[in-house]
This record gives sequence, C-alpha cells and structure tokens, in this order.
Amino acid sequence: MPQQIRQQEMVRVDGLTKGQRWQDISLLLTGPWVPASVAGMRLTLIALLLFVLHTLACSSLSASRPAKEGTAEELRSALREDFRYGRLDRDAVRDLAYLVGEREVRESKGEQAIQRVQQARGCARDLEDVLEDRAEGTDKAAALAAMALLAIDRGRPSAWRSHRTSSDPDWRAVGVRTLTLAEEGQWRRAAMVDLDQNVRLAAAQASEKAMDPADRAALLDVARNDPEVLVRVAAIRALGWIATEQDVHFMRDLWPLAPAPARQALVSAWAFPGTMERRGLEQIRWVAETETGTPAIIAAGILYRYGESTRGVGAAMLRKAIQQGIARDRVFAIAMAPYREPQWLELLKETAEQAEPIVRVAALEKLALHPETAAMAREKLGHIAVSGQAGQHEARQSMARVGDRRVLRLLLQDAKSSKPSVRLSAMHSLLTLDEWARASFFLADPEPSARMHTACALLSKP
Repeated sequence: MPQQIRQQEMVRVDGLTKGQRWQDISLLLTGPWVPASVAGMRLTLIALLLFVLHTLACSSLSASRPAKEGTAEELRSALREDFRYGRLDRDAVRDLAYLVGEREVRESKGEQAIQRVQQARGCARDLEDVLEDRAEGTDKAAALAAMALLAIDRGRPSAWRSHRTSSDPDWRAVGVRTLTLAEEGQWRRAAMVDLDQNVRLAAAQASEKAMDPADRAALLDVARNDPEVLVRVAAIRALGWIATEQDVHFMRDLWPLAPAPARQALVSAWAFPGTMERRGLEQIRWVAETETGTPAIIAAGILYRYGESTRGVGAAMLRKAIQQGIARDRVFAIAMAPYREPQWLELLKETAEQAEPIVRVAALEKLALHPETAAMAREKLGHIAVSGQAGQHEARQSMARVGDRRVLRLLLQDAKSSKPSVRLSAMHSLLTLDEWARASFFLADPEPSARMHTACALLSKP
C-alpha cells in the first residue's frame, strides 16, 4: 500500500503548481503535519538534515581517531562520549582494540618495541598484518615478530629459513625455528647445542613440530644438560610426542635433579598420546603417589580423568592436596577437583570455613557453581570482596567468574587503582562479565604495557 501511494504522488507531481509539489513531496518525507509552504518546507528539511547528522554522529566511533593516532587522554575522553551514546558494543570495542594494538606494535621503539611485540604473541592471529610489517625490519623486535608469526604457523618460513646461519642470534633463532621437516633434522639437531639459548629453544620447538624420531637422543641430552630451564622444558615436550618405552624410562631418570617447571613438563609429556601407553601412565601414577606440589596435583588430575582403573588414586591424591600443602598448591588442587559429588561438596565446605583466605575463596568459587550451595557461597564471597583484607581481590575475580554482577561497583573502584596489576585484574573481570564497553576504557591506560595487555585480552576473547 505505501508503495502504491508513492507511485500515485509521483504521477500527480507534474500537473501541480510549485507550492502543491512542495506540499505533496513534504507529505512523502514527513507526514501531513508539515506546513504546505516553501518556508515551512525549508524548516522541515533543516530539521531532517540535523536529524541525519545526529544519527551519523551517534553511529560512528569518536574513539577511532585517537585510538589510531591520539594521546591516551584524548582516547579516554572519546571513549566517554561513545559510552554515553551506547556505541561501544563488542564489535566496536574489538575494532578499537585492534587499532590500539596495531599502533603499539608499529610505533614503539627500542626496548619498548621488544616488550610490545612479546605481548602481541597472545593475540598474534588478530595482529598478523602489523606483525608481518614489523618483521620486515632488522632490529630485535623484527625477529621477535617473525617468531610470533611462526608460533601460529604464519609468516614466511621459506624466506626466513636462510637466517639459520646468521651471525645475529635473534635472526638465527628465527631461521632455526623454520626447520620442521625431517630432511632438515641435521641442521635442527646442530642448533640444539648453539651458544645462544634462544637458538637452542627454537631448535627444540621446531623439533616438537617435526616429530622426527631421529631427534630423540639429542632431545634427551638437551632435557638432561641444558643450563636453561625453558630449553629443557621445550625439549621434554618435543620428546613426549616421539618417546619410546626406553625414552620414558630415561625421562624418569631426569626427575631427581629437574626443577619444578621441568617436572611439570615431564608429567604432561608422559600423558601425551602414545607415550602414556608406553609406560607413561606408570610414571604419572608414581608421581601422584610419591610426590607433592604442582607436578603431583597435575598427575592426580590426569589419573582422576583417565578412567575407572585410576580414578580412585587420582581422587585420593587430589583430596590430600586440597587438605594440606602451601596455599598456591591447594588452590590449584581445588581447581582440578570435581564438585558435583556429595563427598567433594563436603570437603569444599570444610575448606571454605577453615583455610587461608585465598584457599577459602577458591573453595567458595567452586561451591558457587553448585545449586545447593550457590547462594551461601556467593554471599560469603561478597563479604570477603569488601573486607579490605587478604583475599579480597581474589574474591572479586571469583565473583566475576561465577557471574555475580554485584561485584561491578567494586571493579569500577579497582579500575582507578594506582597499581597496574589491580587495574588489569579489574579489566579481566569486567570482560568476564561481558562488560565490553567498560573494559574498553583500559585501552586508554597511561601505561603502554597495560594498553597492549588490554588490546590483546579484548581481541583474543572468544
């Protein structure tokens, strides 16, 4: 019907006087209330133009320009305007996060550039273009950008492979990281004893991707003797994918002198597909039954989830870890434990009453997920969150994770903290609550590292 009316009006226009034409056209635009006069129509068109301009202003982001080229204070001011007009939905905030992250990576210099590129590893897929551009340089940050891309199977490995013999250790590491084919094994294994630790680390990481059985002896030697813990951990992981039963036994021999990160890597490697069936499961059970701390808790969690034959051992070790040990390990054990079964629920209730503050908070967070205890646990978390005592920040994070929006006011207070760590904790909790608009304000943090951290958090959130 409206289309027919428009067609009729258009047919009549040619036979009308000038004033009548204005009147009919104005009716089409605005309705019958507009005065049928030239002056009235001019006022109507001006009002219509102002309305269109206002709509356009409200639909575009004021923060886009300062995110790309302005100061942090300019960005914060623009974000306030966008927030006021309701423009900061998820997609808009992600666009701003990209602009901020791109700018931080592209424009930072010297040591700042190294730090920003290292931070960008957490969202390298989203910042792939700017990392590609950064990798075109010749400084240390350029090499780190190339490594960040290789870690996500991007970049230009065929072009960078020639750097494996570079005199610059940063670029030599990039070249070695590309050696992921079996026919490149000789170069890869030679790089495992390079004088530079980053080159050795790159060789171990390349070996994990290559999964070449010919690397086994070299990886075992690195896992046993390399002076750098990170390199040993990478070698253990690589060995876990290709280990024979004999290798599993040799890995057990590494345990007595292995630092905590290497022990954790050993437990994880024994659980890799294939290796677990080659007596890796025996080693995991041995760790759970005889050791303490994080490696034992990881082992207990694996056993609990593996199957009926090992569930009992895993459950017993997890219960023990929840009841005793240092606070950090008890919190980790609670995170690994189930909570739906009655016996676990009772243990968590006891822990929530008697343990240190951060352990109580961890137990209450689990209880807040169970319908029988949710109301009680949320109430207690709320009390701890405003207590001003140990555990209050952990309680606020827990409230956000269980979706308790009462914590919002406290998070907005934390957002004003002078401590970057407290501000970033608030940002993560706001993001957990899907408060994209409020989380976006941390893109204008005065600290460059906090801005980059926020950009990556916003970009990488599913």
